[in-house]
Amino acid sequence: MQKILTTAQMTCCDKATIDGGIPSVELMRRVALGVFDGRVWQGSIAIICGKGNNGGDGLALACVMIDKGIYPNVYLCSGMSKDGRYYYDILQSKGFDRIYPIDECNYDFDIIVDCIFGTGFKGKPKQEYVDIIDRINSSSAYKICVDIPSGLDGDNGRYVNCVKADETITVQYAKTGLYLNDGKDMTGKLTVIDVGIGLYTDFVNAVEEQDVALLFPKRKSNTHKGTFGKSGILGGCGNYLGAVRLANMGLCSLRSGGGLNVIVTPQSQVNNILGTVMESTVMGLPDEGGYFTFDKDKIDRALQSVSSLAIGMGMGDCYNENAKIIEYIVINYPIKVIIDADGLNALASNVEMLKCAKADIILTPHVKEMSRLCKKSVEEILDDPISIAKAFAKEYKVTLLLKGASSVITDGEEVYIITNGGPELSKGGSGDTLSGVMLGMLSQGVPLIESAYSSAYLTAKVAKDLTKEYSEYGVLPSDVARAISLITKR
Repeated sequence: MQKILTTAQMTCCDKATIDGGIPSVELMRRVALGVFDGRVWQGSIAIICGKGNNGGDGLALACVMIDKGIYPNVYLCSGMSKDGRYYYDILQSKGFDRIYPIDECNYDFDIIVDCIFGTGFKGKPKQEYVDIIDRINSSSAYKICVDIPSGLDGDNGRYVNCVKADETITVQYAKTGLYLNDGKDMTGKLTVIDVGIGLYTDFVNAVEEQDVALLFPKRKSNTHKGTFGKSGILGGCGNYLGAVRLANMGLCSLRSGGGLNVIVTPQSQVNNILGTVMESTVMGLPDEGGYFTFDKDKIDRALQSVSSLAIGMGMGDCYNENAKIIEYIVINYPIKVIIDADGLNALASNVEMLKCAKADIILTPHVKEMSRLCKKSVEEILDDPISIAKAFAKEYKVTLLLKGASSVITDGEEVYIITNGGPELSKGGSGDTLSGVMLGMLSQGVPLIESAYSSAYLTAKVAKDLTKEYSEYGVLPSDVARAISLITKR
């Protein structure tokens, strides 16, 4: 797992390293060397420095460059930090005379290095900086941002005005804001450089392929279909049967490792489902007009022997009856339960039922669904997705998968981010496919949080691989469902 830090956590790491005996000017020198190494510095170069330590990194970089026989233009936006002054004085002592005020910059360079704001920047830049950022973005130069694109919030990846990087070279650990919300679009190619800062605090985990591979050990020969659990998909209504089909398609749950599966759908829709299902059994619950109605005995019969269940895909907007079904299941069944889509909308009317649950629960909301669950605005969630998700998961004792540009997964203690998602998943039905894969992971005994992060990684990875054939525009959730077995094989 790659370790990712919030800006506050990174500040703690910096302080502890400095308190441990490594001067901040030495760290600045290491940053400069890390930025310089591994890059081809050709043509005309501008380093634009702000007044903080990010600007000091830029001045230190200029020192490294001139020692290598490369002479950039350095532009100062305003004053400089104490450590920045240290490197400014070194440049002066070397007779370096290419330091200018920012208003003399014409932005006509081959490479522009952005060292204006560091990771601590929040909010909207002052107008003078807005003008600088706009002119950097309008330049045809290759844009390298040191630590973070200036103007980007290092925690949540939001911005008002921000440098759009071709490459971001971040120090020691990636910051959460480089992945969340607009962060990935503004960061460009991301490189993490090691400058010897220790890990002294909590962190967020970025899931990588080897982490998921560990969850697919070679199976023993002496097994049968019951060895890997019985899963269930409860959902569908007259207008939204496709959601259940997607969750079951190619058998998402089975091909990710499960053994048996039952689809539970409104009785009036059973025949419509049967024609598209071979490996799963289908059972009906009472309904009215194609929508579920609550019937305790029929639920018990349908869920007999089920050890893991996904509820909500295409369930429809009959929220009162749906909420009764969900409440009965989570309070009375000591099984693993995924609640998704319309199930989340039904749950929002009585979230407190989660506190009485016997079931082990995964919730999979997008931001609007999360807003309904936690009674916070979409803006509040986008501003602080990790903390809000973590607090909700802890309060209600659930595992939460908050979908987004990079999905956040937490059980209230540990936090994982899925960084490999992309626009190819921004289609109706992707969540249904994800729930099917997750259900298969749960049914074979994988713990909740590992099931959540592995299935999110797998669906994102498969979708990304499929863009080579279909492009970001053309990948369909059904394509992803069919291809899941290929990546689990690999």
